Amino acid sequence: MHVLFLGLLIVLFMLGMPVGFSIGVTAVVVMILDVGLRSALIPQMIIAGVNSFPVLAVPMFLLAGKLMNAGSITDRMFGLARVLVGFLPGGLGFVNVLASVIFTGKSGTAVADIAGLGPIQIKAMRTAGYDDDFIVGVSGASSTLGPVFPPSVPLIIYGSIASASVGALFLGGLVPGVIMTLLMLGMVSVFAAKRKYPRDPVPTIGTVVTAVKRGFLSCISPVVIIAGIYTGWFTPTEAAVIVVLYEIVLTVFVYRDITFKDVAKLIRETALDVAAIGILIGMASLYGNVIVRARIPQAILAFLTDNVGSTLMLLLVLNLFLLFVGSFMETVACITIFVPLFLPMLIAMDVNLIHFGLILVVNLMISVLTPPFGIVLFVVCKISGLSVLRATKALLPWMLVLVVALAIVTLFPETVLFLPRMAGLIS
Repeated sequence: MHVLFLGLLIVLFMLGMPVGFSIGVTAVVVMILDVGLRSALIPQMIIAGVNSFPVLAVPMFLLAGKLMNAGSITDRMFGLARVLVGFLPGGLGFVNVLASVIFTGKSGTAVADIAGLGPIQIKAMRTAGYDDDFIVGVSGASSTLGPVFPPSVPLIIYGSIASASVGALFLGGLVPGVIMTLLMLGMVSVFAAKRKYPRDPVPTIGTVVTAVKRGFLSCISPVVIIAGIYTGWFTPTEAAVIVVLYEIVLTVFVYRDITFKDVAKLIRETALDVAAIGILIGMASLYGNVIVRARIPQAILAFLTDNVGSTLMLLLVLNLFLLFVGSFMETVACITIFVPLFLPMLIAMDVNLIHFGLILVVNLMISVLTPPFGIVLFVVCKISGLSVLRATKALLPWMLVLVVALAIVTLFPETVLFLPRMAGLIS
């Protein structure tokens, strides 16, 4: 039955069936042949997965990203970042990373980052004389900061499936996000010194004041999110609603970039995006219930208990596994398929679920840059005009940076757990 469970899923993937339906069909077949559950329970299990307060944050943060890209918020953030660090050697590389850090505090996805900031970044860096390999490398890599820094759509989905605190996951992502940022900035410095990249003129006080006035309102919501969650003023889901309302006020009334008619159009687009994610989450709930009743995790746990001697070894094995399968699957699909499988063994091996959530997301951010299914890779190729092969080569040094960050997060759990403990979100 275990062979049928995995084999049928793989066959359906190869036939081109959408991931959500592949998961659902596999679960139903196993239910009928082995588990013996009544078909009436299927809708209940699916609805139970979607009927989750934390999951309500997903459409809100996706809408926030669309609002930023529809108006001038993204351009204002990039302009402020350029004034602050553009005068450093290789300054636009620093701007690229810093702008992504600011942007991620609103959207929570890597694709929104590269699709929104990418065209602005690539055009500015090409005009300044940077070579395409560096531009594609730093733009693709910096977009992976989105799902690590709060807010993060993958962390919301993981928290919902694993029944882990989304607030703790958000705070747990701050230190890993900073580590990734510093490593990327270090890589920018290396390239800048080696290739003698240009820098912007040192800004005058007047230029700084103008840039701050123009971009300040666009950049404060990430601080509000982090402060609100840390202090307990509001939940991550409530923070998502606050961000959307703030973006609407900013883009419609303050900057006057779009109208309410445009907002309605963006809401419809978001609904279509969320529908696909909702199907995945609902099917993952059904899938998770079935694999537990079919005792598949217990079989995997028994195998690992006999062959893996420690928690660290388990995490290393799971990292290698995820690095491989993540290259062939989309991030949300990986989370929905494998978290239900891993969950019983993680609990049995006393792995902190907040720690593993960040390990999982950092790991999968390497996958979005790798062929054959790296979605950020394909978006950056489309924006830059580079071939997939050339873009992949350009991204290799930056993937190494992410692997180093993954090793640090895996080996040192306190990089993740320190802030959630201080906030009293975990013991």
